Amino acid sequence: MLRILTFNIHGGYDLKGRRDLRRVHALMDTLDVDIGVFQEMETRPSYGGGADDVDLLAGPDRCHHLPGPTLKEGPGWYGNLIVSRHPIVRARVHGLDTTRALEPRNAVDALIETPMGLIRVIGTHLSLSSFVRWGEVRNLMKLTAAVDETAHNPVFFMGDINEWCWPHNLNKHIDGLMTPLPCGRTFPAFFPLLRLDRVWYDKTDGDITAQALTGPQARELSDHLPILVEIRSLRGSAETP
Repeated sequence: MLRILTFNIHGGYDLKGRRDLRRVHALMDTLDVDIGVFQEMETRPSYGGGADDVDLLAGPDRCHHLPGPTLKEGPGWYGNLIVSRHPIVRARVHGLDTTRALEPRNAVDALIETPMGLIRVIGTHLSLSSFVRWGEVRNLMKLTAAVDETAHNPVFFMGDINEWCWPHNLNKHIDGLMTPLPCGRTFPAFFPLLRLDRVWYDKTDGDITAQALTGPQARELSDHLPILVEIRSLRGSAETP
């Protein structure tokens, strides 16, 4: 089985304002997570971050990293991050903005060599504005499609989509392009009402499920709940690039 965790970690701060990335690492170890896809990763010193935060979060078992900084402060940064037990054999960071923004948005795009074959994992954190989100998704689809691939590998797209409006037209648009995985409500963590965090997959078939984690260990770590994706079997073409 292959396990992927997608999680908006709120800069590493829990619901009581405490910051300890080792608790997120412990959650991954408890769940035996192979790949972590994180939003709001924070290493900027003025926000409590540090140079070793990625290593604290990932631990020695997940030594393959793809950072996607959207904001920088000296050597520190804030943004998206993928960590993996398995080698990242191709890495891209896609800028999604069409206009200058206070908080730029991007997507991390990793081709990962797993025991089930090559899979492509894309993680993002979209804007609060509905109008801006539409532009970001259109850009993302164009940019990811433009990446040269020697095979149509299974694709998993996930993250904090921030689509809270009703009806969820943006989610329906993505549903028409990829297969959604039902996950459950993720925000706010203490009383989940909104499905802000989502997972889709494409170019594959198999036994794949996803669920928002509601246990006390997961519920206290952020203002969002994490989502665990479990891949029990995977059928799709995969070739080393």
